[in-house]
Amino acid sequence: MIKFGTDGWRGIIGEDYTAENVCLVAQAIAEYVNNQGKGKRRLAVGYDARFMSKRFAQWVARVLAANEIDVLFSETMCPSPAVSWAAKLLDTAGGVMITASHNPAEYNGIKFKTTFGGSASPEVMAEIEKCLRNIEVSGIKPRLIDFEQGIFERRITYFNAVDLHQQELKKIINFDLIAKIQGKVVFDAMYGSAMGYVTKMTGQILNLSEIRAVFNPGFAGINPEPIGPNLAVLMAEVKKQGALVGLATDGDGDRIGAVDADGTFVNAHQIFAILTKYLVEKRGWRGEVARTCTVSKLVELVAEKYGLKTHLTPVGFKYICDLMLARDVMIGGEESGGIGIKNYIPERDGVLLALLLLEAIAAYGKTLGEMLQEMAVDLGNFYFDRIDAHIEQEQKINLMKYLGEGHVKEIAGARVTETVIMDGVKFITEDGWLMFRPSGTEPLMRIYAEASTPAKLLELKNFGKKLIS
Repeated sequence: MIKFGTDGWRGIIGEDYTAENVCLVAQAIAEYVNNQGKGKRRLAVGYDARFMSKRFAQWVARVLAANEIDVLFSETMCPSPAVSWAAKLLDTAGGVMITASHNPAEYNGIKFKTTFGGSASPEVMAEIEKCLRNIEVSGIKPRLIDFEQGIFERRITYFNAVDLHQQELKKIINFDLIAKIQGKVVFDAMYGSAMGYVTKMTGQILNLSEIRAVFNPGFAGINPEPIGPNLAVLMAEVKKQGALVGLATDGDGDRIGAVDADGTFVNAHQIFAILTKYLVEKRGWRGEVARTCTVSKLVELVAEKYGLKTHLTPVGFKYICDLMLARDVMIGGEESGGIGIKNYIPERDGVLLALLLLEAIAAYGKTLGEMLQEMAVDLGNFYFDRIDAHIEQEQKINLMKYLGEGHVKEIAGARVTETVIMDGVKFITEDGWLMFRPSGTEPLMRIYAEASTPAKLLELKNFGKKLIS
C-alpha cells in the first residue's frame, strides 16, 4: 500500500514505485487541488538526477494535465527548493518534485510543495492520502493524456526552474563578501541535482572546484546524504587541495554537509549553530529558533546565549515550515541537514546554506573549525552520532512498545532524568541523550546519541545497539 512518510512518498523503483502507482499519487494530488474550489489550478513539476526521474515527472504531468490542471514543467533537473520557489513565485497551487532525497539509489519518491513555497503540512498530506484511499477503493484508473499532446495543447509548458531559483539566491547572498575569501573551496554535488549550481554562481569570484558533479543515477554506490560516512571523497579532496572548506548537498539539493580545512566532518548540528551565530552577530537578525527532536543540545544553548526562544518539533521539515509560517522563526532545522531561514520561503535549501557558510567564513575570517572551537570554550563540547540499524517491522513495533513503557531507567551507568516521546523515544541523562526512531520509509531503526566526550558517546551507542540486538 502507498503510504506517505515525513516528506511525501518514497518507494523502491520497480517494486512499489512504479508508473502505475506514481499515476495514482498524481491523481490524488490532482483531486486534492481541484477540491480546493475555483482557486489556482496550476502546479510546478520538477525532478532530480535519479534513475527515470524525468520520465516519472512526465507521468505526473500527464495525469495533472488530464485533470484540467496547468503544468509548469522544469526544462532540466533541479533541486527541490527550485520547485518550492517556483510554486510561490509563479502563483501556483503548489509543486510536485520527483525525488527520494538522500535515500539509496534504488528509491524514488514524490514530494508535494504548497503554494507558499514550503513542505506540505501534515494536514495537507492527510487530505491527499485520503483522496488516494478513495481512488484505490473505487478502482477508477487515473486520467492520462499523452505528454506531447499536453505540450501541443499548452496544458503543459516548460519553464526554467534553475534560473528562477538562482535569481532569488542572488538577492539574498552577499557575493561581494564571499569574494573576499582567500583560499580554495571544494563543492561536492554528490551526483545530485544541485550539480553546477555553486560553480555557476561563484566560479568567477572564488577559487572553487566541484566534485561528483556528473550524471550517475547509482550515486557511485553511496547514499547521496551529506553525512560523515558518505563524504570520505570530499574530506580527502579538501586535504589534497589544501582547501579552506568543503561543502556538500544531498540528492535533491535541500540538505547541507561540510568539511573543515583539516578534513574533519562538520555535522548539521554544528552548521545550524554556526549559522545561528552568524545571522545574529553579523547580519543583525532576530527571531525564534525551531529544531526537531533529534537536533543537538548545542543549538539550544546558542539560541539561549542570544536570548532567542526555541521550539521543539517532531522529525520532518514540514513541522518546521508550519512554525515558520505561524511565528517569527529566524532559523529552523533538522539533524539531517535540512535548515531554513527567515526572509526566504519556509523551506530548506542546501545551496543557500552553502553560500551562507561561505559568507560566515568571509565575515569572521576563520575556518568552520575555528568557529566551533570558540563555541566549545563558551558552551562545552557536544559529540553526536547516528546509527541506522536494519530491523524488521515486527521487531520495530515490539521495541518501540518496550521503550515507551518506561522500562529504561539507566543508560550506560547514567540515570535517565527525562523520557520524551515524540516521533520515537528519547532518553535524556545527566550527560547526554539517546533516542530511538523507526524509519517511516526504510526497514531501519535510527539510533541518535549525544554526549560530552567521545568515550561517553560510544557507551551510549553500544547501549542502543545492545537494546536492538
